[in-house]
Amino acid sequence: MREEILQILKEKADGEYQAFSDRITNNQTGNRSMGVRVPALRALGKEIAGGKYGDFRTYLQEIDVLMARDRLEVFQEEHMLYGMLIGMAKMENAERRQYMDAWIPRILSWGDCDCGTSTWKFIKKDLDAWYPYVLQWLEAKEEFSVRCGLVLLMQYFITDAYIDRVLAVYEKTYSDAYYVRMGQAWALSVCYVKYPEKTLNVFERRTLDAWVQNKAIQKCRESFRVSKADKEMLKTFKM
Repeated sequence: MREEILQILKEKADGEYQAFSDRITNNQTGNRSMGVRVPALRALGKEIAGGKYGDFRTYLQEIDVLMARDRLEVFQEEHMLYGMLIGMAKMENAERRQYMDAWIPRILSWGDCDCGTSTWKFIKKDLDAWYPYVLQWLEAKEEFSVRCGLVLLMQYFITDAYIDRVLAVYEKTYSDAYYVRMGQAWALSVCYVKYPEKTLNVFERRTLDAWVQNKAIQKCRESFRVSKADKEMLKTFKM
């Protein structure tokens, strides 16, 4: 099944987009990419999840075997598609967790992380159950596993019930890893858009890593959802 899907991906590949994607994801580690755009991946994922090419589990298991042997044997788009299928396919949460446990430590790039988790809407249905699971990844050794935890909090837990806990997590997160810090700054800017007063309190305390706080403020000031007055005010909190 993997070979059939791989052929479809090759037909959707765009060389110019591949060069662009490799540049913005800083693909310098040998991870193979094809240049398939995310909307095309999502459309293919829906077809696989719907059974068009057979049982989706067959595809996930075949990718698992390859990744366990050498994660560079698969293309980034294949791994991203795997992540999308975790959210798209119908299964019980126990089964989802098994696939998540396999997928997260093998994330290949920030794009793989952010796009692969974008379909995990099932988390919203039971935030209390998934919150401890997400938090555990903040203790992982892999850079993109930690980023995944931060991004999942941003995607699904910036709510009235969780915003205080989420901000507390972001405030105490310290890492030297670039993509962890970028994910943290991005998430804080989203927190500011949705809960400006609570997030401003974090900036006021100046307990964040200076680089993270300044990058978060930069992203706030780049947002169309932040007023001009707030953008000027936020400059006073740069460290």
